[in-house]
Amino acid sequence: MNCHSRNSSRQTRLRFRKRRYLVVSRILPRSILNYLKVYYSILIANQKLHKDTQCPSSLALGGDPALDAVLEWIRPKISRLVGLDLAPTYSYTRQYVKGEVLDRHTDRAACEISVTIAIQIPKGAKPSVIHLKPPNFSETKIEMFEGDGCVYAGTEVEHWREPFRTGGYIQLFLHFIATKNRHSAMLIFDGRKCLGASEYKVKR
Repeated sequence: MNCHSRNSSRQTRLRFRKRRYLVVSRILPRSILNYLKVYYSILIANQKLHKDTQCPSSLALGGDPALDAVLEWIRPKISRLVGLDLAPTYSYTRQYVKGEVLDRHTDRAACEISVTIAIQIPKGAKPSVIHLKPPNFSETKIEMFEGDGCVYAGTEVEHWREPFRTGGYIQLFLHFIATKNRHSAMLIFDGRKCLGASEYKVKR
């Protein structure tokens, strides 16, 4: 790693430490994004997504083995970005319907470091939007195109989504715990035996 890369990485870690979030353009390479779009079409065709209590009109899925694989694949990159050694907890995904709202909230302990990634944006629709309120900073609006992601401290940063004007947005959520967290042994894999051990509806 050259001097410029080291300085850039250090600045990114410091930015996250201060603001508790990072916007990462094209966090997924095009090949992975294209694969996931095909995979999602198969999940939807087989009715593998289910309703949850947080966004009751939309469809969601937690702990899917293939999406857990993305969670583990991207973990080293997220660790570098935030400057923490991370362990995986779980993946979650949601296909939002028109009019759905995600209420303002912070996440549970298993989501110490979270990533939301725009997988699919309906044709002709505007970018995927998430609103953040980091501690000690003003509210901010994050716009994401397909493949873009936002990394944030899920247990600290309030986040929400305003009513969707168009249905069909698909987001992938990847959650991690810092290995130095004293609860990491209990929270790793979100209490499962291993990644992909079961599909389950995440308790909110």
